[in-house]
Amino acid sequence: MVSELSDQLLPFQLERSGLRGRLVRLGPVVDTILSRHDYPDQVARLVGEFVVLGASLAGGLKFAGSFSLQARGDGPVPLVLTDVTNDGDIRAYAEAKEGAADKDARLDQLMGAGYLAVTVDQSAVGGQTYQGIVELEGESLTDCMLTYFRRSEQVPTGMRVAVTRGEEGWRGGALVIQKLPEANPHSAEAQDAREDWQRTMLLLATLGEQELADPQLSEEQLLVRLFHEEGVRVFPRQDLAVG
Repeated sequence: MVSELSDQLLPFQLERSGLRGRLVRLGPVVDTILSRHDYPDQVARLVGEFVVLGASLAGGLKFAGSFSLQARGDGPVPLVLTDVTNDGDIRAYAEAKEGAADKDARLDQLMGAGYLAVTVDQSAVGGQTYQGIVELEGESLTDCMLTYFRRSEQVPTGMRVAVTRGEEGWRGGALVIQKLPEANPHSAEAQDAREDWQRTMLLLATLGEQELADPQLSEEQLLVRLFHEEGVRVFPRQDLAVG
């Protein structure tokens, strides 16, 4: 039985602070993508993390074309790629060589030294292509993405990612919150914004993998459980599908 997660992206706002975020929950989509290939579990989990995080990051952009996360390295898994179109169609792929089957391997052990590229490609509709690249640093995809936003975008970012496998198949989720830079970092409003951000990151850190990928917990229930003192406003959902 495939997970009952909704395969949707749900944008939201925290009323107390005005911070905005995106929550992605995937059941059939991520299960279909990962079941197409005979990946070792740890490689499949890594591909699933690219899928859920790619969908959540694409959901924060206005673009016509495709958004992609691509990592290349010199380890047993030399390539992981996911593309998300502006319509919410997702595809993903990984190359896995001998030595990629270690069930306890981290991203740095699977991929080795290399780089992570974030690309928005609008060339098919006459637009421009934007790309940012950082070295693969850290033990997880989350570590690498936080490094990317800190160095390349200089956007304070918090994220939690989960990909699990059970009797119902693969399922996953990602929750991303980002903070806009202050116009005047020395103002009283900026100090309040920093306190809001710190409080929100403490709450986000309490979100566990099982809760994030729990098919019995709706998106609204998850957000209210996590941020009930902040006040949660949700915006129209976007359906996600296998590309």
